[in-house]
Amino acid sequence: MRDGHRLLREATHAAHERLDGLFASFDLGSDAGYRRFIGAQASAMLPVEAALGDGGAEQVVDDWPSRRRSDALLADAAALGVTPRPVAAPVFDSLPSVAGALYVVEGSRHGARHLVRQVAAGFPLRFLDIDQVPGNWGKLLDRVDMILYSLDTRDKAVTAALATFDCFERAGRNWMND
Repeated sequence: MRDGHRLLREATHAAHERLDGLFASFDLGSDAGYRRFIGAQASAMLPVEAALGDGGAEQVVDDWPSRRRSDALLADAAALGVTPRPVAAPVFDSLPSVAGALYVVEGSRHGARHLVRQVAAGFPLRFLDIDQVPGNWGKLLDRVDMILYSLDTRDKAVTAALATFDCFERAGRNWMND
C-alpha cells in the first residue's frame, strides 16, 4: 500500500500551511529575526526529538540517531546567544504515532534547504544546512506506507502529525515577539 504518506500530507495540509505562514514571518536576514527563528525551532525540535527517541523512532527508521538535528540546533542557538524554551511535546506511544511525527520532522528538512537562501551571511547554519543523506526521505515514506496499513494506524499517525505541527506552532508563537 503506497498511500499512507499521501493521507498524512492531505490530513495535515492546513496545519502545514499555518506553520509555514507563521515561520515565514520571521525575518531570517536580520539578527533578531534569525535568533527568534532558531529559538522557536529549538524550543520545539528538542522535545519532539526526545519524545521520538522515547517512542521508538529507531523501530521506524534504523538510522534515527544520524537523523537527529537537536545538536545542530543547540550549536546554532549557542552561537547566537539563544536559550531554547522547550514546549511540551506530544507522547508518541506507538509506531504509527512515531511515523506520523517523523513525517513532519523529516519533511521540515526539505523546507530548510529553501530557507538557507534567506539567512544573512555570517549567521550559523548548522541546523538549516545539515547534511541530508540521499534517499532518506524515500526510505521514510516507504516505512510510513508499511506502518499505516489500517484505519486505526492511520488515525494514530494523523493525530501525532497534527500534534507535532501544533508543537512547532506553539513554539513559533512563543518566540514571535521576543
